[in-house]
Amino acid sequence: MHLYVIRHGQSTMNIGKGGGADCELSAIGYWQAEQIPAFFRNIKVKVIYCSPLRRAILSALPLARFCNLPVILVPEMSEMFLEPWTYYRDYEWQSCAQIESGYQNVRFIHTHDESKRWWPVWPEVPSSVRVRVQSFYDAHIAPELGTDEHIVVFGHGQSTADLKQIANPGDLIPVYNAGIVQFVMNAAGKCESAVVHTEHLGVHVSD
Repeated sequence: MHLYVIRHGQSTMNIGKGGGADCELSAIGYWQAEQIPAFFRNIKVKVIYCSPLRRAILSALPLARFCNLPVILVPEMSEMFLEPWTYYRDYEWQSCAQIESGYQNVRFIHTHDESKRWWPVWPEVPSSVRVRVQSFYDAHIAPELGTDEHIVVFGHGQSTADLKQIANPGDLIPVYNAGIVQFVMNAAGKCESAVVHTEHLGVHVSD
């Protein structure tokens, strides 16, 4: 199985221009997102999973259009809601239906009850993020082990870092904005290779 882990493109928060807990991409971030499909031009992607936060969705949409696939929103891949980050606690998050209606061909993963909140309970500790990312991996990624499928997951600094560690314990590959970390997994769940791809980003490589 081929697993591609992608942090969202550069956001307005990444460059100190605000935007709040559910900020959007910077101009460079939008450009980075548009470069991602070129990497997959000869790869048949089976599914695109994505955090429900705006900056992740905006990063995934160009690839979804290119592949003619929906963006499947995964609450477990959300940003961490750390105690010092009170703006995550105080933000008025949209419901599942509101998010789905705001984008074309975007829907929540079938295992999430859309009548319930999707965002994490504030405050979180980093270990809580690992637990929820692990639950997503076990339920939706691990069943693909032993296949030749290509699975793409968009997330955030912490959730992508945790997913990389789950796929490849001890992984030291940096989490770049819109960088693509490719893992080849065998049927037993062991990582056979791990490579980061940033060539599609040109000079706009940042962590």
